Amino acid sequence: MRPNALLSCCVVLLIAGILGCSTEPSKTDEEKLQANELDLSDTLRSTVKDTDRLRQMLALVDQLTAELQVGLDELAKLRDEETLLNADYNASLEELREVGDRTQFVRVEYRAKLIRMRMSLAQLATDDEWKKITSRDLAISNN
Repeated sequence: MRPNALLSCCVVLLIAGILGCSTEPSKTDEEKLQANELDLSDTLRSTVKDTDRLRQMLALVDQLTAELQVGLDELAKLRDEETLLNADYNASLEELREVGDRTQFVRVEYRAKLIRMRMSLAQLATDDEWKKITSRDLAISNN
């Protein structure tokens, strides 16, 4: 597996799949994250037959999902803060920029965690397993 091709594939599919290209607007980010964790875990269980590698991969998914939930909570707080600032006629442009900068930082960190997990999973998977795992991402992004 070539690292550059793998990274490119991970970035595109990861952002589309995990952040949600769902046509169901009623789902919250948290619901999407939990549903994606369950789907990925099920895909891993049906794909990876080596119990030691499977255990490691599932632990990675669990750990990162918890980290991503913290990021989603932080983004929700920042959205609330931004809403309050937008309603405050006395809020300065600097205050708005600061919230925007923090929001952008959290989003970048969120994406970096996703990529880190995917790269870790790819390192543990065989080529055939990885093809099956990433075909799941294509199915998600096409919905």
